Amino acid sequence: MPAAPTTRRRVELVLVPLVAAFCMAFIIGAIVLDRDGRPCPSPNWNNQVTLSLSGNLPSSTQAAAVTACTSTDCVPAAPTTVAAAALHSIASNRILAQQADGSWLLNLGAKPPNSVSFSVFDQNGAVLATQSTALNWTRVSGNERCGGRMAGLHVVVDMP
Repeated sequence: MPAAPTTRRRVELVLVPLVAAFCMAFIIGAIVLDRDGRPCPSPNWNNQVTLSLSGNLPSSTQAAAVTACTSTDCVPAAPTTVAAAALHSIASNRILAQQADGSWLLNLGAKPPNSVSFSVFDQNGAVLATQSTALNWTRVSGNERCGGRMAGLHVVVDMP
């Protein structure tokens, strides 16, 4: 006659699979609950870059317009004439605007680019300086999935 299983053997046959099933259920539940199925809210923020001019002071004071270009487009379009440069500098532009302290504020929207090329023009539309800059953004709100506001950056363009 076979010997009856010991108490230890009975515990191993019942308790080990029960604990394993409980752990697996806990892990699967955590993975399922971690997924946030809610839609992302529409962006209501702008990420900004402040542009300052430094270097040759006469060139800096002659700056009449600035253009910021990403890989897809330029904001605003480069001026080609004296009249266009004058209009360019005084136009009400919410995307790239000159500030009272002489710097320029670039609003990039909710999904900012990784790099921007700046061009500085004089009143005749001639290019005074051009500089490409890599932008290293730091998120200050929101999350990776839905995005969020980035810390503002400061870029200095050296005038020749």
